[in-house]
Amino acid sequence: MTEPHTPYKHFEHYCVVRHEHLNKYGNLFGGHLLAIIDEMAYVACVRTWPDSNFVTRAIKNVEFHAPARLGHILETVAHVERVGNTSCEVRVQVTVCDSGCESRRLCYDGSVVMVRIDDHGKPAAIPTFKPCACNSGRET
Repeated sequence: MTEPHTPYKHFEHYCVVRHEHLNKYGNLFGGHLLAIIDEMAYVACVRTWPDSNFVTRAIKNVEFHAPARLGHILETVAHVERVGNTSCEVRVQVTVCDSGCESRRLCYDGSVVMVRIDDHGKPAAIPTFKPCACNSGRET
């Protein structure tokens, strides 16, 4: 996966496509992949700003580039790419690998807009991020 330079940590997740994830054509159900994308965006936000709550505002321009089938492994990488006052954009990439990872195809590459909220569900300012050793590199 291509990764632009960012001070924010990259978070990784791996999962195996199982029978219950498939549509009637034998491909990964798009709704299941959207749930993974949304969850990874949330993880990137709350791990970057641990004392904050975030909700999804939008998943931008959803387009699936390659199918995933039973037994394939989904490799998902997410990181905060841009930060505004109350919202941030999280880049999420999903690669489909066969079980031996001999074949790899980009399945999804897009952005999720997340909004930080207060205890009353209202938008709240995102704290200033200060990169440190604990926020560099990858986390799985």
